[in-house]
Amino acid sequence: MKCKAAVALLFGIVFLTSCGPGWNFTPQIGQGEAITEGKVLMIGKFVIDPVWFTEEEKAKYGQEKLDILVGTTNDLSQSVKEGSLYSPDGSFNPVLHEIFYYPVPSGTQYIRSGIVQKVVGQHYVGIAKGQPIFNNLNFFRDIKLSVPSGAKAVYVGTIIYRHDGKHATSIIVRDDYEQALKELAKRKIPGIKPSDVMKRLAVVVK
Repeated sequence: MKCKAAVALLFGIVFLTSCGPGWNFTPQIGQGEAITEGKVLMIGKFVIDPVWFTEEEKAKYGQEKLDILVGTTNDLSQSVKEGSLYSPDGSFNPVLHEIFYYPVPSGTQYIRSGIVQKVVGQHYVGIAKGQPIFNNLNFFRDIKLSVPSGAKAVYVGTIIYRHDGKHATSIIVRDDYEQALKELAKRKIPGIKPSDVMKRLAVVVK
């Protein structure tokens, strides 16, 4: 996600004041793209339940898909809660309900927060005239991701945020490993085949 778009995405929740230090957006691996040496391919999916984006809203506001901005830290030493300021060690911005492919270092990291925004209108007056108005769906739960040293690829599961329209009410991790392997084969990532993928499902810490 570009800096300007990321800033817009963060209006509803306090993470940082800009796309400066602290927000290191990890780009996804594209179709047929090789992974940087020393990185591990992390495969998974984010889902929100219930569906929060109707076909009517898509047509009305021209927002075809929703993505989720996820902030991670390398440990749990920082206090991370809604309304607080923190500097994540990393961040991802995958499209909801679609398999993601991120090159990451081996080791342990923790998903600490997430935000989904959908367009519900636009400003008609003032300095924000023409800019979109968003509704925010905020998630503050700790989820552990384990990436084994020496692995080529790791599958972390389908992370499902259940919500009440404003906040997470619970999180489950679903094992869709076999389907993920089928999709990986279509991706044609050099040096990575389905048999290389280790299963290390994400663990909800709290």
